[in-house]
Amino acid sequence: MAGVTDLDRRVSEALRRVGDAAIGHTLVAAVSGGPDSVALLRSLHRLSDPFDLTIHVAHLDHDFRGEEAVEDARFVAALAQELGLPCTVEKQDPEEYRVTRNISSFEQLAREMRYSFLATTARDVAAPLVALGHTADDQAETVLLHVLRGSGLNGLRSMREVSPWPWPRDVSDVSVFRPLLSVTKAETAAYCREIGQPYREDSGNLLPRFTRNRVRRELMPHLASEYNPRVRESLLRLSRAASLEIDFVESEVHRIWPTVAKEGQGQVSLGVAEFSALHPALRSAVLRRAYASIAGDTLRLRESHVQSMQAAVEGAVTGWRVHLPEGLIFRREYGSLVMAREGGHELAHPILEGEHVLDLPEAPGEEREHAAGGWQVRMRVEESGAPYPFLEAPTGGADGPVEGNGMGQFRMVERLSLPSLGGPVTLRTRLAGDRFQPLGMTGEKKLQDFFTDAKAPRSLRDRIPLLVCGGRIAWVVGYRIAEWAKDNSAGAPGQRVLWVQMSTGG
Repeated sequence: MAGVTDLDRRVSEALRRVGDAAIGHTLVAAVSGGPDSVALLRSLHRLSDPFDLTIHVAHLDHDFRGEEAVEDARFVAALAQELGLPCTVEKQDPEEYRVTRNISSFEQLAREMRYSFLATTARDVAAPLVALGHTADDQAETVLLHVLRGSGLNGLRSMREVSPWPWPRDVSDVSVFRPLLSVTKAETAAYCREIGQPYREDSGNLLPRFTRNRVRRELMPHLASEYNPRVRESLLRLSRAASLEIDFVESEVHRIWPTVAKEGQGQVSLGVAEFSALHPALRSAVLRRAYASIAGDTLRLRESHVQSMQAAVEGAVTGWRVHLPEGLIFRREYGSLVMAREGGHELAHPILEGEHVLDLPEAPGEEREHAAGGWQVRMRVEESGAPYPFLEAPTGGADGPVEGNGMGQFRMVERLSLPSLGGPVTLRTRLAGDRFQPLGMTGEKKLQDFFTDAKAPRSLRDRIPLLVCGGRIAWVVGYRIAEWAKDNSAGAPGQRVLWVQMSTGG
């Protein structure tokens, strides 16, 4: 069992590793009153002179445990006073926070409240680091929890000694500092006993309804007694190995990012060809980076979400959408894979007011262009079998493509049977009672039901252009053409085909 000198040595080594980020600065110590955070505070206090540290104690009363929580707050305030340290103790209403953030998970609620409070405290005292009492046991438990939840490699990395601030997302001037990741909980308790320092016991750590408590009190002891007495060390080695591999993969993603991704207008666009050529490990990391670019982090992105995106890409079906945490969607468009917030591509879909009559070309080679609101409509007649007519568009097919260039510009192209269309031909948005016969269906359905099935963002549905021919919807632009309007000219030379290109954003 490590004694006082050994624990202080390890905290001292951690301080040296962070260097100028800690030395000579104010350091916020998050103290719950338990043995881990109390041992950390006492060690930091002992090392404050050699490292020129100004320590500020912070404690949040979540108001979850009634009088016990009140006593915890009193204990921390008294300890700070005894050590001659400034202290911020605050009590917050969890129900008010729950309503404000619309959170159902107790653990997420407590975590966000705690980090928000610590970030505010750190900024108030101009502290670049907040020291947390996470130990080797916490690290091993976190890795095991992630394994149980089906985490990918990223979940095995678990906590780092110094990491970016997790919440709120706009905090960039404060970092998390965990000096005790090489120290066990038994060692922090022994440290407190050796210096005669009392600490508090949190009854919440005994509640079996929390998965972490069951892992700590039931699963880890069972694994140690029945399978491997050094299971904690094994999990920590796994975490370190995963960290090295993730660091390498992320460095590769940073190197190739400009060649596969375009960012702008609140979305990330990945080239299908460039993305598909990557090693699967790199594809997964690229998807995570794309998600983080929009959401701010990957806290709620699970391995199952990444696998769903990978499977959707491999399915090669134009128009699909994968719904992700934080209101993001991942969708395939013509030549592109787009990550954006649901409804976040509204700016690329201008409002289309009224009904715009389109003059159809008739003879092969004839082309017409129309401006309809913020949309540009380009139509060209060709005989069946003729090459793709719009040379500036990407190659790779034209049945239902949607191209997004990552800068709020879209180009969508379809091929229709000219003889089937009839007239007049107009462009408009949806009206009450609209019905549509999607490609592949024998009957019609309500357009509203089609939008629901296609997972079209509600905020976008009034902006989606409809190509209407003879009073019937021939194309829900960006989604699907009608069964009755499809090109059936394969193997029938001389049949006339209408190509329609919709573009916006210049």
